[in-house]
Amino acid sequence: MRSIIAEKLVTEKGMPIYRAANAMGLTPAAVANYVNKRRGTGIRGLIEKDERLMSMVNDLVDRLTNNKVDNLSTYYCILCSEGKRALKKSGMEVPPCMYENYALIK
Repeated sequence: MRSIIAEKLVTEKGMPIYRAANAMGLTPAAVANYVNKRRGTGIRGLIEKDERLMSMVNDLVDRLTNNKVDNLSTYYCILCSEGKRALKKSGMEVPPCMYENYALIK
């Protein structure tokens, strides 16, 4: 998920790597690796096929571009849950995280 977000911020929105890293809470090296496809490519194709998930990713990218994200970890949590749903449709089963195990998401 982060690889898609990083690439969209840098290549589509023209955001410098250092600013994208700061906005995403990552190191510039991590963002550069995502943009150069050295990390985060394993299941990317499956994620990008899901229109609902990509709509949510695009919304987050727009918000990050315009500095309108108050709690990034909440967005990541929602995107992760939606990503798991999308992967499940493709036959991949991803185990629940601690939050999903102990919160009201059951």
